[in-house]
Amino acid sequence: MSQIEEYIKNRSAVDEEFRIACEEEDRRLDLQDLICNLRKQSGLNQTDFAKKVNTSRSTIARIENGTMEPSFSLVSNIVARLGKKLKVEVVS
Repeated sequence: MSQIEEYIKNRSAVDEEFRIACEEEDRRLDLQDLICNLRKQSGLNQTDFAKKVNTSRSTIARIENGTMEPSFSLVSNIVARLGKKLKVEVVS
């Protein structure tokens, strides 16, 4: 485990607000990775991918570079336009 991972683990154990912030950031990064991977799997550039999923290239770019967190409805729409289904799971 790296020093930063150890720090996050230890601080999360004693600081609830920090733990929640880390979990939110992990979720945001997961969505960013999801959209980026879907685009790459489709073999499309951002412009063509945006057209396929009926949104703007700038929206796709902002999601991929982490400056925008997509809403659930946007992610759901993107997935549906790619002929896929979105599965939401609650885990502990």
